[in-house]
Amino acid sequence: MSTTGPSLRSEYASITPLQVRIDTHARHSEHPDDPVTAVLAALELTGSEALVDIGCGDGRFLAHLAEHGHRGRLVGLDNSTAMVAATDAIPGVEGVLGDAEVLPFADGEFDAVTARHMLYHVPDPHQALRELRRITRVGGRVAVSVNHRATCARTRQLVIDRAAEYGLAPGAGMVNDVNSTTLPPMMSVVFGDVRIHQCDNALVFDTPEPVIRFAESLFSFCGVDAASLHRAAILDAVTTDIREWFAAHPGQCWRDPKGYIVATATIR
Repeated sequence: MSTTGPSLRSEYASITPLQVRIDTHARHSEHPDDPVTAVLAALELTGSEALVDIGCGDGRFLAHLAEHGHRGRLVGLDNSTAMVAATDAIPGVEGVLGDAEVLPFADGEFDAVTARHMLYHVPDPHQALRELRRITRVGGRVAVSVNHRATCARTRQLVIDRAAEYGLAPGAGMVNDVNSTTLPPMMSVVFGDVRIHQCDNALVFDTPEPVIRFAESLFSFCGVDAASLHRAAILDAVTTDIREWFAAHPGQCWRDPKGYIVATATIR
């Protein structure tokens, strides 16, 4: 059993929970939405830029660029060895292990820098933003995406409530207060003018099984470590809750509001 509880390092030691979350958003969004397209539209790439994706996860954003003919250098940085290994295995992409607050890159090394859905995991997001600016050349662009504060709160709260029955609670350091409301003024301090694209949506499920898988993928963020002796019991309780809700609401969908912004700045 874990005595320290979940951490970002343990959460991203495996790529599976992240893959479940990404696939859930791709399959079960109420309205068509492609966060990759939103970021690329904000960057207005020509295809020749040197681009680094900070907090790259399993590298699928960079894989998309490589597969669609991006000719410039593509780099993914993450602090998880599993994520870096997955990224480095993509043809034409370089995976780098590193810290968003102390990036291992030279001043102005990149034409485009992205930080997608990761800034709320950084202990000092202000320092990370300063680092994003530092490694971007004059005239280059930085795109940062973060969720709305209450994204997927319904499913998350269900897990939190069941975990609390076993004395478990979301751990400090897993998520900070960076969200779609707090990010724009933070970026304005570092970059000056910032352009905002907002997307409001929801997850919608018509059967219980994908909700259950999605709920389990949130366990670490709700205080349930992979090694916890209570994990199976919590999963059983969450599974029962979700299945009972569908049984009590025939023909209805489980709806969980979500959304995000893409904030873009040009380096002057």
